[in-house]
Amino acid sequence: MRKANPSGVSRRTLAKAGIFGAAASPLLAACGNDGGGGADEGDGELDFWWWGSDPRHEYTQKIIDAFLAKNEGVTIKPSPNEFDAYWDALNVSVSGNNAPDVLQQDERYLRDYADKNALLPLEDLDLDLSNIEEGTLKTGQFDGKTYGIPTGVNSLCLLVNPAIVDAAGLTLPDDKSWTWADFMQFTTDISAAGDAVGNSAISFSNESLFNVFARQKGESLYTEDGQLGFTEATMNAWWQMVLDLRDSGAIPEPSQIVEAFAAGQDQAPLATGTGATEFYWTNQIGAIQSVLGSDLVLLRVPGESEGTQPGLYLKSAMYWSVSRTVSDKAAAGKLVDFLLNSDESLDLMLGDRGLPSNTAQRERILPQLPPDQKLGADFIAALTPDLAEGPPVPPVGSGTAADIMLGVFETMIFGDTTVEDTTKAFMEQLNAEIGAA
Repeated sequence: MRKANPSGVSRRTLAKAGIFGAAASPLLAACGNDGGGGADEGDGELDFWWWGSDPRHEYTQKIIDAFLAKNEGVTIKPSPNEFDAYWDALNVSVSGNNAPDVLQQDERYLRDYADKNALLPLEDLDLDLSNIEEGTLKTGQFDGKTYGIPTGVNSLCLLVNPAIVDAAGLTLPDDKSWTWADFMQFTTDISAAGDAVGNSAISFSNESLFNVFARQKGESLYTEDGQLGFTEATMNAWWQMVLDLRDSGAIPEPSQIVEAFAAGQDQAPLATGTGATEFYWTNQIGAIQSVLGSDLVLLRVPGESEGTQPGLYLKSAMYWSVSRTVSDKAAAGKLVDFLLNSDESLDLMLGDRGLPSNTAQRERILPQLPPDQKLGADFIAALTPDLAEGPPVPPVGSGTAADIMLGVFETMIFGDTTVEDTTKAFMEQLNAEIGAA
């Protein structure tokens, strides 16, 4: 990886970055226009879509105001939304050939919308990428083109309530050396010591955590060519561990697990003080601590030292993308560049959309970060030297993986299916969705 350029004076387009493979074949136009987008200089009006909470909506509007103050003649129509409604609206918009000009994207859907011919290859824009590492940029690239620039990075971690650990008479494990067996013993001992459960088990139905487990074994959730990249034996071991945790009392009864999942993050055991640990992304720390009302400790995911490679990686929190039908490429490029690189943008955004992908800005804003974001930043800084390269961009259809995994998890946790049948059901259903062999 190349180092950040603290001066930030080197400007270049994506096409000159030297980080792409051979040019891809033209995408079939499932939607969007045939000519590949709007004019380089248009009417200066941009539809800008994003998802998030009310605080994100408020500061993003302030970023828009700061951008408009510096770009006379450009107008922006903001469209904030919550996560689920965002994707419903975007699907309708793209299907109607009326996609927003600049938009947030998620790794699960990035390839889907690119394959629908809805996203502009960002080589077409003049963007300053001199302070974004190539490994970070790669997470938004496939088929020789870039369809999303990461807003920032985060990592999975194990959030731990130290008060519950102390009350159980236990000490925090050495997270650089602990194994999954150590995790199982740790959470079992916590459950046995008091009223709090060792782990809520919510994340064991999440494909992102399983991907870390698979990567530790030298495998991956997906391969570069869009196939499933893990063996049945690896997923069987995953489900067996869940059942062992259930049987030892380390996690709640199945009905309580399902109820906690349905109740949402704010009512999950960790947030309510009835659970000692749970796996979350580093940019979720603040929300959990705010509900809990006390500080948490971040630990690395177990098993990093016992596998063939580290499973953890820096995930792009989300992406900035541009529609292929963008009304004004020049204005869209200026907006994306402003979001990524300007002091005004990052002073407001801080770490809410992940630690800034612009490494010079990341370093600059560190003293401004609130305590929860500083906790995540310190964790990522300590973790980064030990990481392996991240996984490939998920294939088309992978957005269904979370629902599929939750479904098979629930049937298994209640004892309705075996470990082997659960694995086969997940693989068969996901293969059908991604069109794999």
